Amino acid sequence: MNIDSFISELAYIVKEYEEDFHCDLSFARLDDICFDEFEKQECDKSKSKYFDEYEYIKQIEVLEDYFEGTIIRKIKGSDYCIVIKYAT
Repeated sequence: MNIDSFISELAYIVKEYEEDFHCDLSFARLDDICFDEFEKQECDKSKSKYFDEYEYIKQIEVLEDYFEGTIIRKIKGSDYCIVIKYAT
């Protein structure tokens, strides 16, 4: 894996989400995530060399027209994923 290419793609993905939300990025081991709480959907963001083509989303409405949620994207060939926490 070329680390510069990976970071460039990661920055692009986060930038795409930040156009709609305020985001916080972190990483987690797949073993530490309970995917039962998340909805799996095909990712409408660009196809990725390093990230799975599906994203896992969990969202709640905190106030009228104010949402908080989490988006998870698995890293291909890795035991890790990116975790994007967002708010509208």
